Amino acid sequence: MRIIVLLNPTNKRGTKTAYTAYRSHLLSLGFLPLQPEVYTRYLPTRKAAERLFPKLYKKCPSTGAIIAGILTEKQYSSFSYLTGDIPLQEREIGNNHVIIL
Repeated sequence: MRIIVLLNPTNKRGTKTAYTAYRSHLLSLGFLPLQPEVYTRYLPTRKAAERLFPKLYKKCPSTGAIIAGILTEKQYSSFSYLTGDIPLQEREIGNNHVIIL
């Protein structure tokens, strides 16, 4: 399972500060940025993904829009990079669930 979070800040006063704090919150929860306003995190089960949603709601900014959804690995693997560099994590790990060091 993957959780994908889409951020859509507005131009209202204080929005930049609130969204910077929320991005830091997402990083502290283990999310990785795909793009500046798109974050994703792998979780082993749907139940674990659903338990993370209250933590996402906890520090939501009051302006703009934040959309979060759950994707299966099969759905996520259908994404493809049309241009740009593939991030190191996607290149090395791909859809593997376990990494042995």
